Amino acid sequence: MDVDPIVELTSRGHEALASGEWESARDAFMAAVEQGHDPEASDGLGRTLWWLGDVDGAIDQRERAYTSFRTRGDAVRAARIALWLAREYVEAVGNEPAGNGWLARAQGLLRDVEPGPAHGWLELTWGSRSFDPAQMRTHAEAALETARRSGDAELEASSLALLGRALLLGGEFDEGVTALDESMVAATAGEVSDPVVFGDICCVVTLACEESGEVERLMRWNDVIETYMSRHLHGALISFCGTCGAEFFQAKGDLGMAERCLVEALGALEGTGHRSRCIHPAAKLAELRILQGRIEEAERLLAGHEDLPESLGASVGIHRLKGEHAVAAALLLRRLNEVGETVVAVPLLSTLVEVQLAHGTVDDAQSSAGRLASLADRFGHPRLTAIAALAAGRVARASGEPDIARDHLERALTAFERLEMPLEAARTRMELARAIRGDDPDVAGREARVALETFERIGADREADEAAAIVREAGGPARTGPKGVGLLTQRELEVLGLLGEGLTNAEIAARLYISTKTAGNHVSNLLAKLHLRSRQEAAAYAVRSSGERRI
Repeated sequence: MDVDPIVELTSRGHEALASGEWESARDAFMAAVEQGHDPEASDGLGRTLWWLGDVDGAIDQRERAYTSFRTRGDAVRAARIALWLAREYVEAVGNEPAGNGWLARAQGLLRDVEPGPAHGWLELTWGSRSFDPAQMRTHAEAALETARRSGDAELEASSLALLGRALLLGGEFDEGVTALDESMVAATAGEVSDPVVFGDICCVVTLACEESGEVERLMRWNDVIETYMSRHLHGALISFCGTCGAEFFQAKGDLGMAERCLVEALGALEGTGHRSRCIHPAAKLAELRILQGRIEEAERLLAGHEDLPESLGASVGIHRLKGEHAVAAALLLRRLNEVGETVVAVPLLSTLVEVQLAHGTVDDAQSSAGRLASLADRFGHPRLTAIAALAAGRVARASGEPDIARDHLERALTAFERLEMPLEAARTRMELARAIRGDDPDVAGREARVALETFERIGADREADEAAAIVREAGGPARTGPKGVGLLTQRELEVLGLLGEGLTNAEIAARLYISTKTAGNHVSNLLAKLHLRSRQEAAAYAVRSSGERRI
């Protein structure tokens, strides 16, 4: 019996798609589409083009498939495509009216259809659009019930991921992480065959862990996820969403790979005219640049993305470093009004306390710290309790109560170390050093030195410079390297190295992504600190000390 060439080509395309051979899948599906209009071929081609980054082509082909399935009377297949289009128009294209229209179309198509998995995917779509944990939970539980009743493993795993996120946002930590863990077990045990569904689950779990501060959860799942992807030939998943990939690597403490993921993801977005489908890589890369002390780069990265919710952290950080504390506070308060009394409010309140203290409004900071303490008591999670204790310690120090500050900060430090949160522990040590350096300078110097080692290991250069200054005040060696070089900031060390290569200020500026004026300021500062008379002397000094200094 002769095999229909369209069916044969479509089958070949699905096999290639399942194994991640995108180009082969595209060629097979395209050949099938050219031989005759078939919704299966168009749908397969659309999904393949999506993996290849051709969002416009993917939407076009899947809209064609939708029309054909509707004409055939296959309401379920048409509704599933409509749900995909609803999400894609919002997340990638940024066309919310179109997304809403497709979501309404899917709901209309399923109205007269016997309840089944498609109704569960509809519930998940509604749930993922909700910002209210209670509503998100309601939709996730409805989807989960449908999944278990119909035996749809992929829907069940996806529902558990969204339910876990909703529970964590609502402060139900034990139940939330249990749902996330069950979702990841189902996804990595082979119950999820569609790589898109697997990627979506990873994305939801990553987002849930970041929102709730359960980042250590990602560290425990890293090896399992990487093993699964290599075994099932889904290695492209980790690079497809660079932001999620960066979260995994950052959780492991590999800032270099996190930076690489974000840079590649940002480059892939440029020129497409589309949005990032989840957290924009520019926002996360800007946060990383602030951690590295590269403020001007962070500002350039955020240009045009300032209004994105995920840009808040970097925007606030930049305004703080520029001394614009009132602006930073206004941004935080606006976001706090949006998130309400959820877990997401905790890190926002913690940052708000710092901003208000820097602005000199101690009473406001005390009020924010009290609100933070109430949330921590209500949710009862050790991490939130530690964050609240850190905020209380900062307020007590600013209020001139060093003994009370020391008590709060030492409790916070103990908790952060037990929770294996090195960056937060180092920041707490810095606050402790500031609080006690007048009464106990030796202990203050020790705390600052330990913090300095952590900041240098992580790559938090700006905070390492602050720690080094306190160590110097305590009479100890600040940074590694010769005595003179130890006086330089990390950025000045970088400039010194480039002077050793014979670069001009303009060339240094281009290499470090800063202005020529700023490069000149760095050169002037390092010349003064090292007691050198010219850039030529600095270049010679750089060559002599290159084997000893850290750049």
